[in-house]
Order: sequence, then C-alpha cells, then structure tokens
Amino acid sequence: MSIETKHKLEPAFSIIERLGGKSAVCAELKVAPSTLSRWCTPVPEGTGGTVPVRHWSALQKMAKARGVSVTLSELARR
Repeated sequence: MSIETKHKLEPAFSIIERLGGKSAVCAELKVAPSTLSRWCTPVPEGTGGTVPVRHWSALQKMAKARGVSVTLSELARR
C-alpha cells in the first residue's frame, strides 16, 4: 500500500524513497506514517526535511540490509 506524500523536503524524502517508501520505513522504525510526513513537511509543522538523530542508526542499518547508501553526511544535511 502506498502512503501519499504531500511534501517532499530533502533529505528526508529521498532517504525514505530509497529505503522502500513510507510503508517500509514505518514498519522498520515502528512509527506512524504521520511521523515520516512530518520529516518531509516545512517548519513549524514539520522538521523541514531533517531526519531526527534518534533514527539515524536504524535507517543506516536498514539501508545496509537493502544494499543502498544512506550516509551520516546526508542525514546531517540541512
């Protein structure tokens, strides 16, 4: 099932897409789709494309398992 994306702020949007989309990332992180939507939403309603630090390790682990690249540099980009 595809979850609609209204905003596509970077780097969050690209990272989510490379990891298989919102459904896959939500399942892996055990978070609601609204959490990922906030990552892709402009401030003040969202994070402005920033991925919260507490999820970096899990996202990198997920990326490694899927054979895709998600670097710390990319996660830290603002």
